[in-house]
Amino acid sequence: MTSRPQKIRWGILGPGSIAKSFAGGVAQSRTGELVALGARNPGKAGLAETFPGARILDGYEALLADDGVDAVYISIPHPGHAEWAIKAAEAGKHVLCEKPLALTAFEADAMIHAARKAGTFLGEAFMYRLHPQTLKLVELIKSGVIGEVRMIKSSFGFAMPGFLPEHRLYANDLAGGGILDVGGYPVSMARLIAGAATGLPFTEPDKVVGAAHLGQSGVDEWASALLQFAGGIVAELSCSISLDQDNVLRIFGTKGRIEVPDFWFAGGNRDVGQGRIDLIRAGHARETISVNETRHVYSFEVDGAGEAILAGRQEFAWPGMSWADSLGTLRVLDKWRAAVGLEYEIEKPAKRLNTIVGRPLRTDGKAIGKRAIPGLPKPTSVVALGFEDFRTFSSGSILLDAFFEAGGNLFD
Repeated sequence: MTSRPQKIRWGILGPGSIAKSFAGGVAQSRTGELVALGARNPGKAGLAETFPGARILDGYEALLADDGVDAVYISIPHPGHAEWAIKAAEAGKHVLCEKPLALTAFEADAMIHAARKAGTFLGEAFMYRLHPQTLKLVELIKSGVIGEVRMIKSSFGFAMPGFLPEHRLYANDLAGGGILDVGGYPVSMARLIAGAATGLPFTEPDKVVGAAHLGQSGVDEWASALLQFAGGIVAELSCSISLDQDNVLRIFGTKGRIEVPDFWFAGGNRDVGQGRIDLIRAGHARETISVNETRHVYSFEVDGAGEAILAGRQEFAWPGMSWADSLGTLRVLDKWRAAVGLEYEIEKPAKRLNTIVGRPLRTDGKAIGKRAIPGLPKPTSVVALGFEDFRTFSSGSILLDAFFEAGGNLFD
């Protein structure tokens, strides 16, 4: 008799609707079990019923300190992702973080550094990437059934019931708007398809052009982006929180096209998406390819992360989001935001008072040595930090803080 494989003991950091869906995925996974939930209001009615079997802990710190938790799923609003992912890595916990991995690629880079240093897993929870529908889609592209890919069109848009200033999607301090909340879906998919068309796991656009309407709270309520890839592939992408869209992925080739409705839920919902791909070849009738998957849609990412952790890997295997893949998507989102002038108040100097992990800046760093330079009143670090690519205060502050905390004080 073979022994039963070890299961990953999951803790959820922050309750909410997406956390509930993730819990459903854990329950139907092969590799995981839900053991704890960290909540800032542990006495909230219904938590025990919503997360059956999970110990309800008082606060996020309690979850990270719990020896009975192997891995943490972070489902809090976007601005807290980097802080708590880094703290989790420092506590020795593996991390699956809800998309977007961070507000910017610079934040994500700091998260990856923390995971690499701790030897822990870090993954971005784009659930659709692990669903069998995505593998089937890539297989079709690589087969050449629609010829050479020329254009990709994709949208993820919905209409909230009016302007709700306190809702996270409209709240500037919670990094609301469509680009960060749902724009990563069409962006990551376009990069995946353009990569498949050129024999790569994913590829980066040569050019990003963006436009958006910024509403009264300063967040993007509807937005579009144009991505140009090598080989002439063009992607037209859009997202919205105040406008319904058809939400169909369309891939146009020289011999036909492919259409996939609601690819992020495999055409279903947060529980089950069976998967459906429509193939329209030139001169042929529409052909529907059914994946016929009945597992919980979130169980695939749970197992993808679990298998990586059990194998000692620190990132997802393809087609899951590797670190380079997540960074690539965020760099596109950074450019999209820059093109439309979207900088959140929490990214500006008046609000960015502490380090990325919410702690005051340390002044006793010794990792970088110091030496005396004649004419200077104090010892200077043996390494100088140059200023080359700090597009915003928030991006520059991450590296500057890390350099200073390590003992650096010489800048070029």
